[in-house]
Amino acid sequence: MEKHLLFESIKLDVKNLEDSLIKEGINYIYMKKEDEVYCAKVANFLKQYRSGRDILFSKMSDKRNENDDRIDFETILSSLYDIVHVTDVEGNTIYCSKNYEDYIGLNPEKMMGKKVADFFNLGYFTPSITQRVIDTKKKTSTIQNTYKNRKLFVQGIPYFDKQGGFKGVVNLSTDITHKEKLLKEQKEVQKLGSIYFEEALRHLDNNETHTPVIYRSESMNQSIQLANRLSQVDSSIIITGESGVGKGVLVRYIHDNSLRKNGEFVHINCGAIPESLIESELFGYEKGAFTGAQKEGRKGLVEKANGGTLFLDEIAELPLNLQVKLLTVLQEKKLTRIGGTKPVDLDIRLITATNKNLRQMVQEGTFREDLFYRIFVIPIEIPPLRERKEDIPVLIHYFIDLYSNRFFLDRRLSEKCFQILEQYDWPGNVRELQNLIERLVVMSNGEIITSDQIPYYIKEKLQSHLTGLTVHEMMPIPEAIEEVEKQLLLMAYKLHGSTTKVAKALGISQASASRKLTKYSIQ
Repeated sequence: MEKHLLFESIKLDVKNLEDSLIKEGINYIYMKKEDEVYCAKVANFLKQYRSGRDILFSKMSDKRNENDDRIDFETILSSLYDIVHVTDVEGNTIYCSKNYEDYIGLNPEKMMGKKVADFFNLGYFTPSITQRVIDTKKKTSTIQNTYKNRKLFVQGIPYFDKQGGFKGVVNLSTDITHKEKLLKEQKEVQKLGSIYFEEALRHLDNNETHTPVIYRSESMNQSIQLANRLSQVDSSIIITGESGVGKGVLVRYIHDNSLRKNGEFVHINCGAIPESLIESELFGYEKGAFTGAQKEGRKGLVEKANGGTLFLDEIAELPLNLQVKLLTVLQEKKLTRIGGTKPVDLDIRLITATNKNLRQMVQEGTFREDLFYRIFVIPIEIPPLRERKEDIPVLIHYFIDLYSNRFFLDRRLSEKCFQILEQYDWPGNVRELQNLIERLVVMSNGEIITSDQIPYYIKEKLQSHLTGLTVHEMMPIPEAIEEVEKQLLLMAYKLHGSTTKVAKALGISQASASRKLTKYSIQ
């Protein structure tokens, strides 16, 4: 009977389940944090599990010998797994556990006869391994996040008839959301997202700062390592990079990790203060210094930073006449207010930032050379977001959670929406990404943010990448055709995630899409 073939296929895999669960599931969720008490409880659980499993299999074998038709497969499978989900060769549901809705949020009756991919695209669970098993005909496993905020360890197992013909996929899921003592950590995982939590945890272990610097790329890691070293000295630093890359965040990070962290942190945007007011704002004034001045005088922003950190953002916008005065203050470490005669001793750490080429401005005569060499002691460059794609997923998770918590909402991105945002170049860098995520969180009508809510200009930009090709160097035409084909397949698979949709997007058959993806090792 087909049920017996299905059972035998499951039975062969059960003995490896518990080891895979611990290795690929629990360790993944809790970031491989060691806990002797918890590990002891897990070991005891496995011992009892294996004992009960062997007794169950023994009784099942006896039962099958007596009367094959009396075996209650549903009861057996339910005793071993939280969810059992079976599909045919095309990914259509042919069986679904009754408690499916408790974990996924879908009525199992609505699943019957329908493709798993349809519900995956709606964001009920991510990732989906059914299509992967259909394509490879091999067992695979993953950690799955569901619409009901559950984490499941899922094994996808292909099953075959007596002649070896592929019949479909069995997904066996075990709930690993709540694990006794580590429930608190699990809630943190749900809050931050598994990828973001892994990175944030690494930084919290190494730093005492309360300033979050979210990254995963090696280029940003190098910048952070340099920032950590520089935070322990008072050398002048200049942060360079395009607008919106996070220069201000890095400066605050340096201050919070420095010996001056208990002192003032004064952030001055040199381009935001009117030129007529900037001198008095920066350097302060004594009483009666000019018409309209406060009677008691006023301390300037530079003086307020005494004992702490002075951050001059957009330093290139500082007027030339004030560049001279700033240079004098930095060199002499003294400041005289407007209308005053008594200098004030200064003890400040200077950090500047700009998105312009100061060397070129020096050559053009729009920035003083002597001030340039005074502030350009140790430069840190922050790459644009398009050059550190690894940071996009962790930033998305961070901002989704940030604004969901701020506005008391529960929002998540669908897999397709996530893939589109991951592929976009973000010319406005982190600031553009942050603003868009806030917009999506606030404007979404439901918990799942779908690709339909992404602005048209982003999807249009991605589409233009698919249609607009530029040749930069000579190469044999067969090699060029292969390279274009590989890039198109890679982009289509990242956007759509299934051979059916890849085939439709590229105008080829599903068999051809599957064959080409295998050829280029795209998974």
